[in-house]
Amino acid sequence: MSDQRKFRQVKLNSRQLKVKKRKNLAKPLYMTIAIVIIMFLGVSIAYSHLSSIDKEIMAKEKEISDLKKTKLALEAEVKGIKSSAEIQDEAMYKLGMVYPSQEQIVYVDISENKKQLDVNNNVFLSPILSVLKSFTKD
Repeated sequence: MSDQRKFRQVKLNSRQLKVKKRKNLAKPLYMTIAIVIIMFLGVSIAYSHLSSIDKEIMAKEKEISDLKKTKLALEAEVKGIKSSAEIQDEAMYKLGMVYPSQEQIVYVDISENKKQLDVNNNVFLSPILSVLKSFTKD
């Protein structure tokens, strides 16, 4: 019986070896599959990140083009506002202003203004001066 036992033991060991070989062969396969899955997930995440960045860039470029259009429109508006012909047209047509006629123009002599600035001719200071002079006459 000992031969039979040995035979069974050897048969059992050979079965165990076959199972171990199968397991050892399966390990690299599982590792390869796991690495491929991890790489696929990494590439997918990177692609989605690049896609979102691309969308942001497109939105910013659209915003820049809109702002450039607005800038050009505002520059044209400022140019129109600064031109004297535009100001003249607006004054005449919107505000109803007209150029004065020769009869409406009054020329002021500056030398008369200097006399009026004199303290004695000033309407506001002359009463005060007369009161002060009345005190000093005594």
